[in-house]
Amino acid sequence: MAKKATAVDIGNHSVKILVAQVGKHGVGVLRFAGLPRGEAGTPLSLAEAGVPLAGAVCGLAGRDMTLRYSQVPPTPDWQLRNLMDLEIQDLAQQSGGNLSADYNLLPAQDEAAGVETVLLALAKDDALARLQGEVRGGGGSVAAFVPNCTALYNAYLKCGPVEADAVVCLANIGHETTDIALVKGTDLLFARNLSGGTKVLDDAIAAAFNVTARKAEALKRDLLDLDPQSRGRYASGQAEKVTMAAGGAAGSLTAAIQSSLAFCKAQTKIADLRLDKVLLCGGGARLRGLRGMLREALRAPVELFDPFANLDLSALPPADAEQLQAMRHEAVVALGLAVGRLDDTLYALEILPDSVRRRQRFVQRTVWNLLAGAVLVGVLGLQARRSGEDLAAAEASIDQLKRRINAANVVHGEAAALIAANKTERALVEHLAAQALPLHGLLRTQRAAAAQLPPQLWLRKIEVTAGGAAAQRRRPQVVVDGAGKELNGVEVGRVLGEFVARFKADPHLAGAQAVMKPTPSVDSSLQFQLTVDFPEGN
Repeated sequence: MAKKATAVDIGNHSVKILVAQVGKHGVGVLRFAGLPRGEAGTPLSLAEAGVPLAGAVCGLAGRDMTLRYSQVPPTPDWQLRNLMDLEIQDLAQQSGGNLSADYNLLPAQDEAAGVETVLLALAKDDALARLQGEVRGGGGSVAAFVPNCTALYNAYLKCGPVEADAVVCLANIGHETTDIALVKGTDLLFARNLSGGTKVLDDAIAAAFNVTARKAEALKRDLLDLDPQSRGRYASGQAEKVTMAAGGAAGSLTAAIQSSLAFCKAQTKIADLRLDKVLLCGGGARLRGLRGMLREALRAPVELFDPFANLDLSALPPADAEQLQAMRHEAVVALGLAVGRLDDTLYALEILPDSVRRRQRFVQRTVWNLLAGAVLVGVLGLQARRSGEDLAAAEASIDQLKRRINAANVVHGEAAALIAANKTERALVEHLAAQALPLHGLLRTQRAAAAQLPPQLWLRKIEVTAGGAAAQRRRPQVVVDGAGKELNGVEVGRVLGEFVARFKADPHLAGAQAVMKPTPSVDSSLQFQLTVDFPEGN
């Protein structure tokens, strides 16, 4: 009988449920359902899908999960397990709540380096309980939780167009989350989940036009065109206004991929790492012009990721097949969750619910402890009846156990030293990261500019550069290059002064310092530059 797996991907806008199996013709999809999420506060009923959810694997993304990387020397499995258990306990104390976690090694990129990279996934138990409650409300149960970004990687490995040695960025762009996996050939280089998606575009449009979030989303869907080739020839004036309003915020989608590539370079020590291709999925992948925008910014081919083209869909009921056809880009993560349970050779990173974890611990530890206790009682009974010779043998056994304990303590001390060294290295990384401008600083500048920019002015470039007076205190700053030209008889100099005043007072730049200076112009336009400095901790 073919093995089946049920996957549940609970997103901000919709829930995707997919049942898959591996047969003689490869991976086949048996059922699919997509349910829209209700308004805030409205409970979700997965039972409406009509799909059995017993033993389902559930995806994790956004704030429900955290991914961390640790580098350790090559160690035996038992020692690595002890190291990770200690780190998880340390992180649980820092977070102030109970955590569930799992880890796995990443493929080594430099065998001579003498270190292994461990990918650690953590989730707060209350977040797991919330997701379990939603699945349980649909008459199902959760067997394991899997990060969406590693599910994306498994979908690519099992069903995607894998190219040897090609560096591919897999990006699942949702409404409030973005999942990224960087893959070289079949090796996972880097995985990341971000709490940010196409909602930043909705927010920018809503602020610019003073409309509700629902109306802003409709404007985005109907009028937005991010393709650089559409500049100057938009479908309508309203489309141009919507695109201009969201254009700055759209840069955060590009920045998410660029920053992930930078982090991957730093971690893998591959200085010349370049993207050969970008594959997009998720609801945001269908945004008009997004691929053109990313293609220009990343200088790499950008395509839609459609693994369903390589699957057997013949067993799908007609209604399921029609729904899958309409949501095949949103369903990629659900497919990755399912195939990860079906194929043991794929990348395994599963966070178990507390009830499952306790049951496994009972089987693996408690039962053996009880058996060990029963054996000990029997041994003590025998010892009580034995002669002095047997007692001497028992004392010799105790000495041997003490030596083993001492050896174990030595190993424990070495493990503690490794953990301390890892903490020191992590503190150094965090210190260096603190010197860099957070991603939200760039986004805050973009939002302020988009909210205050008058029609006589336009922005040519927004970038992060090194700033600061003293070399040892150089901090990145956001530099905005813009220009303006007189329009409808309005003096552009006065407009610039008013814009700068509004820009500095914009709530998005609270606590920041902005300085404007004019720059030389090669034509009749007015050129200016704004430098925004965010203090540390702001």
